[in-house]
Amino acid sequence: MGFFSWTTSDTERSISNMYSTKGALPVYLLCPDGTKIHEQCYEGYGVFGGSDAYALLARWNAPNECNGDDDHDRLVGINLQCHRKSEVKFPLKFVEDGSLNYDEVDESEDCPMQGFFYEDEDEGEDEWEE
Repeated sequence: MGFFSWTTSDTERSISNMYSTKGALPVYLLCPDGTKIHEQCYEGYGVFGGSDAYALLARWNAPNECNGDDDHDRLVGINLQCHRKSEVKFPLKFVEDGSLNYDEVDESEDCPMQGFFYEDEDEGEDEWEE
């Protein structure tokens, strides 16, 4: 399984993972119900604060297709994101600034560098500050 990631809605920076030359970018996954999931050290596989982002996407947008099993719900979420985008009312939103709320920012975009494959090796010298 390969890495994947998003860019933050507030700064548009790549959510780099712990294995990248940058190290992990600490972020918050904002939820439509107002809760925030903090992830200090993203591993690159879609889990933030112990919650699978695609499973959450499915539960927010297609609860009737979910059964509570993360693996099943994750597949529903991936299907929504990749093939049924028009049905997504509550998209994934990641931010660096934990004071922001879900309704204050736009949807996060997929990261073309997958949170790992950075074109400029010099970028690795600018590790994220805590």
